Amino acid sequence: MKRKSSLGSIAAIIALILPLAAAGAQSIDKPAATVKLIKLEVYSVLQYKADIDKVEAAVGRKLDAPTRRQLLDSQLNAMLFKQYCDREKIIVSDADVNNGITEMKQQIGANTDDKQLEAAMRSQGIFNDPKVYVRQQLLLSRYLQAKKADEIKALKSPSPEDILKAYDLQKSSLVRPDTARVSILYVDLRGKSEDDRKKSSELFRGIAAQLKSNASRFDEIMLKAADPQAGYKATVSLLVEKTPQAQNLYGNEFFDAVFKLKAGELSPLIENTAGLQIVRLNESLPQKQLTLSDPVPGQTNATVQDYIAYNLAMKARSDFLQKIQDELLGQLRKEATIKIFEENLAF
Repeated sequence: MKRKSSLGSIAAIIALILPLAAAGAQSIDKPAATVKLIKLEVYSVLQYKADIDKVEAAVGRKLDAPTRRQLLDSQLNAMLFKQYCDREKIIVSDADVNNGITEMKQQIGANTDDKQLEAAMRSQGIFNDPKVYVRQQLLLSRYLQAKKADEIKALKSPSPEDILKAYDLQKSSLVRPDTARVSILYVDLRGKSEDDRKKSSELFRGIAAQLKSNASRFDEIMLKAADPQAGYKATVSLLVEKTPQAQNLYGNEFFDAVFKLKAGELSPLIENTAGLQIVRLNESLPQKQLTLSDPVPGQTNATVQDYIAYNLAMKARSDFLQKIQDELLGQLRKEATIKIFEENLAF
């Protein structure tokens, strides 16, 4: 179970503020709403329509009236929280925001560009500008550090009784399917020119011929794959579960070949849309009801107990932070003056 960074964790477990409206926008036709905690801010109908259009384009459907109202409330909450941070001197610099953007890109993968970042955010239901989103999340994180750090630290870890109760409840889903632990030699032919495809294919077919006559050379050939000039690659160890999801992921040719093998056997040359592969079955793991001490499928250092304890701790933290959110926004709405122009929202 991979822990998220502090920025990623806050974004994942809190929804204190959804999209943050561009503060102080001057180009308005009619006000949708105004907010005043320390200063008067206008959220215009044009801004509201633009935000609705952005969300509708992302989700591929029209928003109904309750969802539109939820969007309006989230924008007002965002404006309210920003004014609260200004009042309390909770500050985030442009450099902090840029660093946050870089961190988010690194979490997605190397060389992630702005468009890929925005696409990843949309897939998680986040439709606003990445810089605006990062700024609001950093403000939220600093608010928690400044105002609620002691309460968060005081949160208790799940007890053994809590873990056992959760395990008993989830037991039916805590099953390891039939699983194959394999090693793979392969050449990826995707994106190669016709000449390169031919050369790579001929090289790998030669390797397949060598292994057909002497399967004991598999480890030697796998070690040589570490050389960038080898012309082929290797995956030393991979767990393949016998599930429809794995079949869709790896393709029928690869999937069927793996589950026909006996331990120690090599597959024939596999040809599919990815290229060419040769698989060795190292171990067959039969379906099993997982106990608390068993590793989580696909994880090497996390047991079922770790998995349950982590999820319980995250749930407790999320519930606690939701309570903080509700209390803060409730208090700010009592202090602030908020006016919604219902007559301007009929569109």
